[in-house]
Amino acid sequence: MASGFEEFEPIFGKANAEWESNSTSSSSSSSCFLPFLFHFHALDTYSLRIHVTDFHSYTWEAKRSIEQLQDMRDGIGVGGSWVEFVDYLIESFKSDNVKLVLRTAKSQSSTSDHGATSAKLIAHKSKGMPRISISLEKLMEPSASDAMANLSFGLFKAFRSKNNSAVKEEQEQSNYLRRASDTEQAKSERTQSPLDAALLLKRQKLQNLSMSDKALPATKVSNPDPAVPAKVESPKKSSAQDIRSTKVGKRAVPAYRRAKVRGAVLEDTEDGQ
Repeated sequence: MASGFEEFEPIFGKANAEWESNSTSSSSSSSCFLPFLFHFHALDTYSLRIHVTDFHSYTWEAKRSIEQLQDMRDGIGVGGSWVEFVDYLIESFKSDNVKLVLRTAKSQSSTSDHGATSAKLIAHKSKGMPRISISLEKLMEPSASDAMANLSFGLFKAFRSKNNSAVKEEQEQSNYLRRASDTEQAKSERTQSPLDAALLLKRQKLQNLSMSDKALPATKVSNPDPAVPAKVESPKKSSAQDIRSTKVGKRAVPAYRRAKVRGAVLEDTEDGQ
């Protein structure tokens, strides 16, 4: 047995209206029509319903049970399983190949035009694929107003559901990006901490070396020739040398070496020559 329509999502779309080719309506051009919208949805678990309206002059309706849809599948020659047929039905009405064909009951001898009296909705997935044709019944008031209200409310619910889904998806994406950013930041901090510690240790070593250099006493070196290594003398050795120099300077001359000078002799250099 074919499965029901518990999970059938409503389909909204625009139907391109045109007069039937053999129609005798004086309004043979499709430009005279207002835009038509259709609402394809599950009426209950075992049947589907279609509403088509221009919200002004025409409102149409069709109901199809599972048994009627199975007969339609056999009639149009769509093979495969029931699920595959329902998928093809959905894809056909979601495509841009949906048109509303209107027919008038005006006769050749009558001058009055009562507008469209019957219609059918035709859809196919793509060019060359089987066509799905569903005959429609024209609704009068108050059923027409109920159908338009049902379509409008269904369209609003579909829009709100889609909008909420988009907002939820955006929030989830934002949360994902925020979590990814936090993870990357934590990873970067873990990588940076050892580097900071190493740089701090190196800076402290450089500061200690600089302080040690400043603490060393300056040594006075007397070396006029830069090519000869300077000789650094200790304070003790320098003092000993100074003492010896002093003693040598004060040594007395022997008596036998001293010259006896009794007076001064003045000589005239010119007479001597």
